[in-house]
Amino acid sequence: MGQAESHNEEMDLEQIQELCMAFMKECPSGALHLHELKRIFGIPASREEETLYIETVFHSFDTNRDNALDFMEYTAALHLILRGNLEDRLKWSFKIYDKDGNGKLDRQEVKNLIRIIYKIKLHTTAIKMTPNEVCDRIFELVDQNHDGQISFTEFMEGAQKDEWVMNMLKLDVNASGWVMQNCVKMT
Repeated sequence: MGQAESHNEEMDLEQIQELCMAFMKECPSGALHLHELKRIFGIPASREEETLYIETVFHSFDTNRDNALDFMEYTAALHLILRGNLEDRLKWSFKIYDKDGNGKLDRQEVKNLIRIIYKIKLHTTAIKMTPNEVCDRIFELVDQNHDGQISFTEFMEGAQKDEWVMNMLKLDVNASGWVMQNCVKMT
């Protein structure tokens, strides 16, 4: 992969540093709350799908469940979403889908996130399936033992074998592009 391609696919370190500086400016206390994260990225409450997406991301990185991201949690989030490898992003995606933490995804868990992703991707791609059809297709392709749940192994194998499945299961929905677009709002 050429340097130009690499630059297009991921944010450069200078842009990530700008996001870190925004954290320090917005949160001199070192604790970033959800409303502050939304303000950094200029997300108004009227943009429901982006609000749900950022809330989901926020809670997935709030590892100590104190309703705030410290600088380490924030930096880990930026690194994973913007520069992490595919396997790590898929592991993170599975964790987010698995709302009840039982290590398996049921149809409701998948459907809830597909609806959010669907609304975001609808603006940028021509999706010809409804969220329910997407969910059904994912289960058809990934639920190997047909038990109505997707295990972590099925999730990883399914995403890595089928590009369509991977694109539907990954939660990054062009995160670098989204962040760069919203970085303009914070400066």
